[in-house]
Amino acid sequence: MISVVEHDERRRAAAKCAGCGRIGIVHVWPDGTHKPLGQTTFCDCPDPTLRLLEEEREAGDDLP
Repeated sequence: MISVVEHDERRRAAAKCAGCGRIGIVHVWPDGTHKPLGQTTFCDCPDPTLRLLEEEREAGDDLP
């Protein structure tokens, strides 16, 4: 499993944009909501779909 850091009610995790493949760090809340850390987005896609890398690993997808 990819390591994450606990912080209050949220944690940090690596995520990848499904459109362009760019990887960045996001905050993840207990309800599953996730947003890029310290910015509104980490890629230039008009409507990025971010997937947590730990979800891809659990699904059996290849990691970059």
